[in-house]
Parts: sequence; structure tokens; C-alpha cells
Amino acid sequence: IRLGSQDIVVLHGGDAVKEALNKHEFLGRPPNSALEKFSPSSAFFSSNYHLWKEQRRFVVHSMKDLGLGKTKIEEDVMEEINHFMDVLRSYKSQPIDVKGPLSPSMSNNICALVFGKRFEYDDPARQFLDKNIDEIFEYFTQTSLDVVFPWINYIPFASKFLESDKPRIAFNNYKKFFQKELKEHLKTFDPAHVRDFIDRYLVEIDTQRAKNPDTSFNHDMLMSNAIDLFDAGSETVRTSILWFIYVMAAFPDVQKKVQKEIMEVIGSEKTPEYMDMRNMPYTHAVMLEIMRWKTIVPLNLVHYTLADTTVGGYNLPKGTTVIANFWAVHHDPRYWDEPEKFQPERFLSKDGKSVVKPSYFMPFSLGRRVCPGESMAYLETFLYFTSILREFDLAFPDGTKPTFDAKYFVTYRMEPYLVRFIPKN
Repeated sequence: IRLGSQDIVVLHGGDAVKEALNKHEFLGRPPNSALEKFSPSSAFFSSNYHLWKEQRRFVVHSMKDLGLGKTKIEEDVMEEINHFMDVLRSYKSQPIDVKGPLSPSMSNNICALVFGKRFEYDDPARQFLDKNIDEIFEYFTQTSLDVVFPWINYIPFASKFLESDKPRIAFNNYKKFFQKELKEHLKTFDPAHVRDFIDRYLVEIDTQRAKNPDTSFNHDMLMSNAIDLFDAGSETVRTSILWFIYVMAAFPDVQKKVQKEIMEVIGSEKTPEYMDMRNMPYTHAVMLEIMRWKTIVPLNLVHYTLADTTVGGYNLPKGTTVIANFWAVHHDPRYWDEPEKFQPERFLSKDGKSVVKPSYFMPFSLGRRVCPGESMAYLETFLYFTSILREFDLAFPDGTKPTFDAKYFVTYRMEPYLVRFIPKN
């Protein structure tokens, strides 16, 4: 398609998406894109493939070292869930917009990973952080206009009219926040006692500088990596859980089946654990079906061909911008029977005792650019989902019917809604 002054290839078919995203030639990011405009030093958004590869490897290894796949991160998430559940209890079955308390709860999980601490929900620093997260995603589409239509930059007051400076301002606010946290860490930093992601990165800076004074590991890159963790880890998981809650209120029969399985496997006394998911095929299938049905990230972040290549038998020259349409893949009747229907059973084996993931299920992308926080996202969504449904019945206010209204930003966001959290006991 022709978008502004650029030709962009959009991949709709599942086979084409799988072929492209598993090829080395498609690993690039376009230069001067909206992604780089937001965060110029970001390895995640960068058009520099080698920079991305180096930083991504470190981030993935660091998350494992800091507890992903171990009990440490799970304990931190459950501690945050306990605070979140206290807020839900305080409403005493009254309808609430759950996004209010869920937003700080989500970003607190990343705070624990990056800063080694959580913030109270009413902490001004916490509110400042969440406000900027929202602004970055809210204005993403408008900011993209001055990338696909470069001549807009030469029109007086165009940036003011499009509000295209707002994401940049939000990123600068982010930086101020992280600079303050970084200064505090530097005062107490002890390489022998790594507390969080910032400490882990500071150790790596010293290690890499000893080998190469011009290393890409520096304080600016540290802040950009931390920002990327918040962007990817807060918004997408929050949007997923908001959909989980809404869909359960809309399908009370499915909700009851999930609650039954929760009580059979976890019970009312034991703390939910991520490993419980392997013994809860129906609950797991419900989560996967919501991720397919309401594809949280409908379009992947743009890719860019690093060399001449092919996809689906078509030739693509070096420097081609490519977008994968995950929504189309997740709603293609060639891969899914009645794709517009909500059917958790499609992810279950015939006997209903195990989960089956079709190869055309790709909520976190795929290939080398697959979301590095996929495991963290599954952990968070499962623990929040089971903790909520173990204690509460979910229902809309009297007279309210589900509409499933949503808008596409970077994620497929629910319109604000009210729901009741009714204590089961």
C-alpha cells in the first residue's frame, strides 16, 4: 500500500507472516520512523540491527538472572496483586472503572524489576509515571503522521495542531524520572549485591567498558532500556487483563467454569502459582482465546528489510517497510473455525485435558523479534486472572449489556467500562 510518501508491504496471511518474521532479512527497523522519534537512543526501536541484537540479548539474560522463571519475580507480582485485591475489596461490590487501580499495579510490577521497589498508588511519582505511559500510547498515531508525510514538518504550527510533540515531551518526562532513580542507585550501588535491572546494567557497563571504551552500554542506553520495559510491560499486560475481566463479565457461564477449575486445582487457601497453569487447561485456553479473539497488538511494530529478499514468492528489495497484520491472521477462517466467535475450546485437545496452540497463534509476534517479555506477560496475566476469579464474581452494573467497544492505538484498547467485583463469600 502507499502510505504518505512511503510504500509499505502489509502481510495478512499466516504463512507469509511466519515466513517473513523468521527471516534474518526482516529484522530491521525503518530509519527515521516514529519509533526512533519517540526514543532516539532506544535499541528496541532503533534501525541499528547490531545495537538491537546486543541490547536484547542482555535484557533477556538479565530478566532471567533477576528471577524470571524463578520464585523471585513471582513473589513480587503476588505481593502487588495483594495490594490490588485490597483496593477491589474496598469498593464492596460497587461498580468501578478497574483501569484506575490496575494501571499503577501493572507498572509497579515493572518498578519491582527495574528499580527494586514499588510505589503507593497515590504517590505523585507513580502518577507522573503512569500519565506519561498513557500519553505515549495515546498520541502514537498522530505522531506517525509526520513520518509518513515528512512535508508536514515544514508547515508552521503543524506539530501543535497534530500534538505530535506530546510523545516526545512524555519521553523527556520519562527520562527525568529515570535520571532521578539512577542517581539514587549510583549512591548505593554495590556490584557484589545486584538488586534490580539498573544494578545489573551498571555492572555490565563496567564490564563492557573494560573491553571497549566505545561500548553501546552507557547510562543513556540504560534509561532507554528501562523505558522500553515499561512501555512493553505495562500497557500490553494491562490491556490484556482489562479484556479478561470484561469478557468474563460478558460470559458468566465461562466464568463459572474457570472458577470451578481454580477451586479444584488451587483451592481457597493456597497462593496461586504460575506452575498451577499446567494443571488448568480450561483456564489457560480461556486466556489464549481472549488473546486471539481480541488480539491485544493487532499490528506489529514495523519491520524493515536489511537486504533483497522474498516472501510468499514475491521479491522485496532492501529497504522495504513491512507490517504484519496479526489481527487478520487471528481471524482468518482458513486457520480458525468461526473466528469471530469466542470459543475457548478451540485451544483444547479433544479430551479437554491439555492445551493446544496452533502455529497461527502469535499474540507476542514471533521469530527473533518476538516480545522478550512474553514469559513475564503470561505469568502476570495468569496470576491476576486466577486471583481475581477465585475471590470475586464479575458482573456488569444492572441494565448494562456488553458492547466490546474498543479503539486501536498501539494496543487494541477497551473503551472505559464499569464492572462489579462481587465477593464470592
